[in-house]
Amino acid sequence: MHRRNVLAMAATGAVGGIATSYGGVRRTDDHNAILGSEGLVVFTYDDSPIEDYTLTYQVHQEYDVPGCVAACPGWMEDDTDFLDPDQLAEMDEDGWGVLSHTYRHRALGYVNLNQTAAEGDERVYVDVHRHGDIAEDPLAIFDEENRVSATVAGQGTDSGGDYIELEEPLDGTVDSSGVVRHPAAFIRDRLEKTDERLESWGFDVTGFVYPYGRYHGVAEEIVREHYGAVANHRYGGGHNELPGQDPTAMRRRYIETDRADEDEIDAFMQTAAAEDVLAIVGGHSQYDTLTEDRIRYTIEAALERDLAIVTIEEALEALGPRIG
Repeated sequence: MHRRNVLAMAATGAVGGIATSYGGVRRTDDHNAILGSEGLVVFTYDDSPIEDYTLTYQVHQEYDVPGCVAACPGWMEDDTDFLDPDQLAEMDEDGWGVLSHTYRHRALGYVNLNQTAAEGDERVYVDVHRHGDIAEDPLAIFDEENRVSATVAGQGTDSGGDYIELEEPLDGTVDSSGVVRHPAAFIRDRLEKTDERLESWGFDVTGFVYPYGRYHGVAEEIVREHYGAVANHRYGGGHNELPGQDPTAMRRRYIETDRADEDEIDAFMQTAAAEDVLAIVGGHSQYDTLTEDRIRYTIEAALERDLAIVTIEEALEALGPRIG
């Protein structure tokens, strides 16, 4: 059923068999109607798993409201656990937004070394696994004075902690205060490849979501070069104050059951209605902690407070000079 039909049903008090009493603004292309609501909320879902189609999309359809998929096209074209382009095309045609989440969910920011990376080492020990899961990826390992290039062979964990296995021994030493990330040129190349593939499938890429929330350092500069909007620039919050909000530095709030309870979601939506903010929420539909009930509860919490649920692109267009 198309959203317009659901909207008509909502006016009579029943959507998908569920009694409703919302006065809230639902999905609409009328920017005056959007701005006439108590505020705006954007729903984002990461990684483009198949559950974005079989779960989140189905629930959103019941309420005639869109969401945004942060897509990893490399996973989409290789793995049946993820959306295929036709499924995402159906969602896009029905008003959903498409965001970049890198080609294969690569972390763009750095991670810290947890011990010195010495010349001749074949493993680099880090505080968390983020850069070692794709063999042959290039790495930059550096501190304030030294910089070494390396190539990923794999990753693992031993008594020393998490490590990245290298194809060749290091040809220099980097102090334990150093960090590991992908080289800037590689980051740019991966973002360009991501956009090219999504655009080749007919999608407009309208923003970006950092994998793992890793936004540090040069990654921020490169992402700003490529995208006009970022949903998770830094951790926490989810209320992006207006006017003058930098759309490449927006934050979001996770709605998964291990990240927020119902009272916290209610409080989040109440603040979004009471204050001059753009609210963004996020989740991973492949996780057991993002249930149908939780998605439904969060949507209803927004609509009960007369919040318009829109895509990032719609929010930025409707807000115009008040943002950016």
